[in-house]
Amino acid sequence: MDKRYLVVVAAVLLFVSFSATAGAEEQKQEETIAPKKVEVDSNYDGKADRVEMYSASGQIERVESDNNGDGATDEWIVYDGKGKPVKRERDTNGDGKPDIWMEY
Repeated sequence: MDKRYLVVVAAVLLFVSFSATAGAEEQKQEETIAPKKVEVDSNYDGKADRVEMYSASGQIERVESDNNGDGATDEWIVYDGKGKPVKRERDTNGDGKPDIWMEY
């Protein structure tokens, strides 16, 4: 075989392997990108009434909600590192402090 042919084949194989590796790295980066904070306006009044906080790995850590529409947070939910709720607090009298505590 001609040496030039072997060099061309080796170059093509090298290029293909680098391309596959680069694609895998890009896909890995896309899979690890997660939001840190998501705000939701469920009643469409222009103000967020639910805020979700996430860890760098994408697991939910905490949720704060305004359930009565007054613009103040009245519910807090804390999650463990696996996405399961461990504690929920509610403010039912509107003073901004929890007066109901639940642990799961």
